[in-house]
Amino acid sequence: MINQVIAYLKGFNQEQWLWIALAGGILGYIIYNRKQYINLFDAAVIASEESFKYGENKKKLKAALKFVEYRTDKLPYPVRILLRKFFSRKTIEKAIEKALQKFSDTFGTGRKIDIEEAENDEE
Repeated sequence: MINQVIAYLKGFNQEQWLWIALAGGILGYIIYNRKQYINLFDAAVIASEESFKYGENKKKLKAALKFVEYRTDKLPYPVRILLRKFFSRKTIEKAIEKALQKFSDTFGTGRKIDIEEAENDEE
């Protein structure tokens, strides 16, 4: 198997080796500056979380929910029940939280995301 890998690598031309070197250089730079990128991604996650808790995006989320509710009112009753179950406010918030959490786990420090926290404080 090692011989097959060596034979495959010998078949590369100069341009392919230059692209591999460029990709390696970029990867090395990212690894070298990893902490800086982690802080950048954490700041992005925090900003996203805050925007869904307060401000304009919270209004957009409410408007989207009202739109779904309005559009489903004209559907047959069994379909309406299913859609409202799968597109409830909690379901949409959980999907947003899960996406932000995965982003934080993958690229950041894995801080806990909680969009509902502000809503519970308001009520």
